[in-house]
Amino acid sequence: MKSRLASLASYHGQDIHHENCFACGVKNPHRLAVPSTFDESTGEVRFVYTLEKSHEGAPGHSHGGVLASILDEAQGVLCHHLGYFVMTDYFTIKYHKATPLYVPLHIRAYLSAARRRRLYTRATICLENADLLVESAIRWYILPEKLLVRKFHFDERSEKAQHMIQVFEANRLRAREIRRRLKKNQQGSHQ
Repeated sequence: MKSRLASLASYHGQDIHHENCFACGVKNPHRLAVPSTFDESTGEVRFVYTLEKSHEGAPGHSHGGVLASILDEAQGVLCHHLGYFVMTDYFTIKYHKATPLYVPLHIRAYLSAARRRRLYTRATICLENADLLVESAIRWYILPEKLLVRKFHFDERSEKAQHMIQVFEANRLRAREIRRRLKKNQQGSHQ
């Protein structure tokens, strides 16, 4: 059972998000196409993204709302990859420098803390040379499955819902294994 579940774990936002999601939905013609790729070795979401003319705010640079959407998506999908249904509770963002169009941007999202019914994440957008452009932190409310069913008309008996529940269960198992491995590595480096 464990190996079957492990094979269900998600690696891309599109694996677990609904098809009309603004950031990654495959059937949304206006989507940002944010990949939100999960890196199992670090337990983080990492990907490269290039902004285009349609993302422009100031001439030659990104609109701040587009950057906020990318960071929200990367961190939210990170929570999904770790096995949690979440909703944004509190979001802060710091714009350090204007973010250029047509340049590969390196996005990184990681878990900073977990407390009872909340998760805390951080994310950055950097240039290839590690020059920090934007950073954010989000506090997430972990949604109980009962609320998910009631709020989003989620029919938990459907085949699609059962598959989704199994993916989240596989993601939670994987997250536990990653935490154990990272903790062991951290303890080994302090000896």
